[in-house]
Formats: sequence, structure tokens, C-alpha cells
Amino acid sequence: MIHITDKTLACLDKLPHNKFYLSEFLNFLIEMEVDAIELSEKMHDLLSPLPEYPAYILRPKKTRIQGLDDALCGDYLQTFKHLKSNFEFCPENRFHCATALAAEWVISGAGKNIVSSFSGIGGFAATEELIMILKINGLRKPNKTYNFLPEMTKLFSKIIKKKIPKNKPIIGSKIFEVESGVHVDGILKNPASYEPFPPESVGQKRRIVLGKHSGTASILAKFAELKIKRVEKDIVYILEQVKMKALQKKGEVSNREFLRILREHPI
Repeated sequence: MIHITDKTLACLDKLPHNKFYLSEFLNFLIEMEVDAIELSEKMHDLLSPLPEYPAYILRPKKTRIQGLDDALCGDYLQTFKHLKSNFEFCPENRFHCATALAAEWVISGAGKNIVSSFSGIGGFAATEELIMILKINGLRKPNKTYNFLPEMTKLFSKIIKKKIPKNKPIIGSKIFEVESGVHVDGILKNPASYEPFPPESVGQKRRIVLGKHSGTASILAKFAELKIKRVEKDIVYILEQVKMKALQKKGEVSNREFLRILREHPI
């Protein structure tokens, strides 16, 4: 069985502590159903009494392999063969591939014990990314949903006093926004062609964004979203107006601006 140890709380010692926020975050980790939660002594003392959970650890119980940042630069499968499966693998993220390494550790059959942290804090593999990769590959709780992730992410942002990038995999607020006409058309026909998992499984929704890269499929999708009826011959003209507006403001065209375009340019 794959065993994920989340060490997020063990990475937060140097930050200002808000016990309420940290306690709520601990509850989210429990809801994620990670297999073990690693705590520093400071966090253990701060959060005690701890909520009921089968596996808290104060320090690694197994030998932990940490680092190997550049393993993907060479024959990483050969590297894995030299490591025993009873090790805990804790890849670091200096080469921005820690999550990929952690996933390959399991998928290649090299080992089953992985250490990660939420959002990759501390420079490790990101727990939420790792869980979804394993889930997609049928290696972790295929029927579980993580619709609490947006709330968990907002709380985590308060704890670390930093905004989570909007394009961050799994938890970024804009990862399901689609603008390109080709992409919109493809997603509407077959969501799996662009989305490895449904947005709802991580508490998000797909959003069609109008901008300079939009196509007729985007306009049709926006009509359907806003329950607007227009004849087909209107679409090309409306698309031109949308692109002009997007270029003018150097950004996406909001629903309000889209409705204004329809009012100002009746056909």
C-alpha cells in the first residue's frame, strides 16, 4: 500500500503561529486522508490535544532519502533500483520536479513510502499534486473527491501570508479557465482531452474566458452560460468586438463587458 507522509506542519516552525488556523489546517490534512502527519515538537505542543488520527509522527521512523533533485536529468529508474523499497523518499524541488519524482517512485514500483508537503512548502513534492497523480493512475482512493481544496488553499495562504499562484496545479484558482477557441471547442466536445480530472473533483468549476484568443466556440459557450439567444450570423461580428475589447484593455472581457457589447452592437 502506498504511504504518504505529509510534513507541512513540520515546515512552519519559523512562521508566526495562529493556533486556530493551524488547527483547522490539521483537520483538512485529516480530511485529505494522508497516511501520516509529521509534526515538529513545537507544532505538537502548540496543537495539543491533537484530534484523533491514527498516525502522527514527530520524527521519521524510517530511513529517509532526501534530495536527489536532479534525478530526472539522468536514468532515474536505474537510480531507483539502487534504493530499497523500505526507505521513505522525500525528493526536494530545486529542479522543479519533486512531484514528478515522487510519483515515479511509486508508479515505477521502486517504493511505496513518500514524504511531501501541501503546495510543496519547504521545497518538497506537493501533497495535493501527488495524490491526484496517483488517483488518476488508479493507485489511490479513486472515488474520493477533494472539493474542500479551495477552502484549504485559502486557509493555507493565510497561514503562510502569501498568495498561491493562480496557475498552480490542482489548487490554483484559474487552472480551469479556458480562453483559446480551439481549447474551448475541444473541452466542450470531450473534457478529458484537456482535463485529466473533472474540476468538481477538486472543488472548482470550468470557466470560459473571453479574450483575444477566443473563437466562435467561446461565444457560443458564453451564450449558453448566460442563457442568451442570438442567431448564428451574429457570432462572427460579436467575436470581432470581443477581440477588439480584449486588445484594448489588455485582458479578459468580463460578462458585464460582454453584455454591454451585445447591447451596443445589436444586429
